[in-house]
Amino acid sequence: MTCNKTPMVNTANVGSMMRRALFTSVVTVFLASCAQAPVAPIPSPTAAPDSTIVAPAPKIVVAPASPAPIPAPVAVVAPPVPVAAATAQPVQPGLPGALPPRPMTRDPKSVATTAALTPDGATRYTCERGAPSAATRTAIELPEGTARICSRFPAMGPCQYERDACRASGGRVIRFDGVEITKDVELEYDRQVQRFRLNAG
Repeated sequence: MTCNKTPMVNTANVGSMMRRALFTSVVTVFLASCAQAPVAPIPSPTAAPDSTIVAPAPKIVVAPASPAPIPAPVAVVAPPVPVAAATAQPVQPGLPGALPPRPMTRDPKSVATTAALTPDGATRYTCERGAPSAATRTAIELPEGTARICSRFPAMGPCQYERDACRASGGRVIRFDGVEITKDVELEYDRQVQRFRLNAG
């Protein structure tokens, strides 16, 4: 009696072959996926810039020009004329304000009590210095705003102060009509002021 023997299959070899096939398929799929991945282009460091791109021109800001400073006006002040250099204007004889060549001396009381208004354009008092034959006369400057008062009331303090200053410098006070106002005339002026104060009190 003949028995058919079934050939024995080595299971260890079959498992090894299956593992190889599986590994081969996995490697094949991996390599295929790597080959299909896009690769980003790497810019060349020496590539020339694109000439078609034009950079915008820089804006230039111009500051408004400031106006030129206006120079301040310069005030021109005339130098003051010293009193010693002020001279009386010569007046023709016979006209108001004419002075005789020599001062006249009159009674002090008569000079102090007789009205003598200063003519227009004439100098109220002049200060005479030097010998009568070669005397020089300069105008006596009265305080501002007192010329008219001194003409009507010559005994007032501001008028008398300027006359005393002339005598203190060695001069003689000559009125516009050539009459000398002496110290005796000043005493009569003082008496007038005293009487006025008594009557007012």
